[in-house]
Amino acid sequence: MSIHRPPTCPACDSADCRRSRWRSHEEHASHPGLHPWRCLACDQRFLAPDTALRPKRTWPLVVGTMAVLLVLAIAVGSVLMLERDEVPEHTGEVAPAAAAAPAPTDALDAQFRTARAALLDTARGREVSASAVTQLREAAEGGHAGAMVLLGKLYRNGIGMPQNYELAARWLAEAAHAGDPEGMVEYGRLHRSGIGVERDAVQAYVWFNRAAALLNMDGVQERDNIAVKLGADELRRAQALSLEAAEATARQERAGSR
Repeated sequence: MSIHRPPTCPACDSADCRRSRWRSHEEHASHPGLHPWRCLACDQRFLAPDTALRPKRTWPLVVGTMAVLLVLAIAVGSVLMLERDEVPEHTGEVAPAAAAAPAPTDALDAQFRTARAALLDTARGREVSASAVTQLREAAEGGHAGAMVLLGKLYRNGIGMPQNYELAARWLAEAAHAGDPEGMVEYGRLHRSGIGVERDAVQAYVWFNRAAALLNMDGVQERDNIAVKLGADELRRAQALSLEAAEATARQERAGSR
């Protein structure tokens, strides 16, 4: 039987990590040899080799393979591994997404994908990173939920711009209220930790529960983890709030389809 040894978190170097779930079949298929992990110290999700110990006769091959895969995981498995000496400066407030003129969905998606790819390529230097952050902000202001989530994470961790918890909460709230499951999970984590918002385990449960209802497996795991820390009254209130939010969303969707 294989024994799993957790990797070190690329964001905070903590070894207190647990295995996470794949977000989709596409993510799983596009990262052979890797597995998602979640750092319990800083909540960072990253990809790293499946560190199962193998029989001794294959140990040299496993070690070599794991070393190569670990380098790849550090380079492309997390947006938080931008080089510290190549962080562009960005200051000032970010306009809310609703204030920007809407852009075509395909164009926003292409802009987001281009910006994300540039941010993951740490070898391209400061100017490329600065341009990528600008593109990402424009896509978020145009209403792209994925860009909102990534921008919120960058602000939360201080990568690509000065760390700003208020703006992190603002963009992750935009994504969560727009119905993005990953945005809901990340916004719930802010409530759980009290980062940029008031610490509120009930609200954290609500957002995790809403993400789980949209089949987000991180939402399922986070919801179940925090549920055991709530009292009976708190849990009932959290579930009632979750149901109210789901019913309100359904009413809005019905109204929009008329």
